[in-house]
This record gives sequence, structure tokens and C-alpha cells, in this order.
Amino acid sequence: MFKLLVFVVALIFLSFGIVLGVLNPTFVELDIFVIKIMIPLGLALALALVIGALLGLVIAMIQAGRFKWQLRKQMRINQNRLNEIVQLKKKNIGEQRALKSSSNTLVKLDK
Repeated sequence: MFKLLVFVVALIFLSFGIVLGVLNPTFVELDIFVIKIMIPLGLALALALVIGALLGLVIAMIQAGRFKWQLRKQMRINQNRLNEIVQLKKKNIGEQRALKSSSNTLVKLDK
């Protein structure tokens, strides 16, 4: 199913590129600082689209990585706090048992 979806999306982009190239056949000068080249307007538009999409993807991946890092950090903090809560509960139960046994001893001494 995934391969079919990828194939359909690739077909849509291919047809979009062909239509873009056919409807914009005029040549434009692309000036990249030291290099000047003449390319069809459709190709220039397609390159701008691809470069913009790639830059957007890189920025999104960087943000997602930062959020994953923050999530892992917070999960470690939460796990440490959970372990601390468990230890405190165990300590509290032990103290309660000790208190009960000592209060029973005092009651037995009074009788």
C-alpha cells in the first residue's frame, strides 16, 4: 500500500513538472554570484520549489530532534522522581510498621 502511495505521489510531481515546463518555456538568466546560466523558467520554478521544500524539511527535522531530546530529558527526570516516590513510600511503610510494633510493645507493658 505504501509503495502505491509513493508511486502516485511521484506520478503527481512528475506530471506537475511536465506541465510547469510546457507552460513556461521561456529562458531566464539565473545569476548565482559568480555563475550566470540560462535555464527555462519552468526549471527555475521547479528548482525553487525543491530547494524550498528541502530547507523546510531540514528545519522541521531539526525542531523535531530538539523536541525529542527535551522529551527524553523530561522522561529521565520523571523516572528519577518516580523512583524517589517509591523509595519514600517504602520508607514510610517501614516506619509505620516500626511504630505499630513499638506501640504494641507499650500497650503490652501497660497491661
